[in-house]
Amino acid sequence: MCWYSLRWSIYKYTRHACSQVGPRALEVQLWAAGEPSFTAELNRIISYITRPQMNCSKVLSPGRAQPAQSPAAPAHWLLCAEDWLLPATHKTCVAYSFSMDGGDADFLKTVSGLGCEIHCFDPSNSNASGGHLGNSLASNHGDGGVVSQHKMWLEWRAPKKRAHKRRGNPGGVSQTLADIMAALGHHTVHFLYADLLSGEWRVFQNWIEAGTLQNVHHLVAKVHLQWAGFEVAGRDEEVLRYWFSVLQGLQACGLKLVHSSAGEGHSVLKQTVANAHSSYTLSWVNTRH
Repeated sequence: MCWYSLRWSIYKYTRHACSQVGPRALEVQLWAAGEPSFTAELNRIISYITRPQMNCSKVLSPGRAQPAQSPAAPAHWLLCAEDWLLPATHKTCVAYSFSMDGGDADFLKTVSGLGCEIHCFDPSNSNASGGHLGNSLASNHGDGGVVSQHKMWLEWRAPKKRAHKRRGNPGGVSQTLADIMAALGHHTVHFLYADLLSGEWRVFQNWIEAGTLQNVHHLVAKVHLQWAGFEVAGRDEEVLRYWFSVLQGLQACGLKLVHSSAGEGHSVLKQTVANAHSSYTLSWVNTRH
């Protein structure tokens, strides 16, 4: 496994912005206080992920497929249900879920009620197709509410040489989101749920740099703060700056935060912090699709 140091990783824009077609490089943000500071970096990132950037007059809450002005109870996540943000009724709705702990049950219920074509990805699922997307795809295309299970997970490292992948079989248990979408024949994912168990930061970076996010309309994702995450290294303040830079990259790609829900615990990078939680579930909507 290759580990990256963030001490020297100050990337510059090299290609098109996410508002245009094509990828971009991740730009690491300047220090919050003008110099390395754990407290300043932590305060900046916590402030950012706890303040929604967009108000929705109608929302979809966990387990419900009918829009409401507000959730009936405190919600773990929300989907913005403005008419212009939802799939057109005459088009196929596509939903993906990446989860290994069953925490996506309410999400699946909601998108099923919307009539979406649903694909669940879990490498530990013995009932899913082994190592590839399998034959369940044929019966799922256009069949709203039906859930296809796939024994697969998300990869963030782009392969050095991309072999041609036959539609319906990307050829491995770990693939990038772009490759999965191509194999399934999907240009757009309307609703995506992701609990990637601390792999989210590098996966998000891959989506930003590959330009994949322009084809994702709603994203619900859990971010973990208790440790740096897979293939993320550096001093604590450097890790926090990297996380904030990734979040800024998501925003630059058109994602606006509509809801934030704090998880349990108060550990950030193995330090106990009273004003922060160990994880947050964040709900975004893409205003540029």
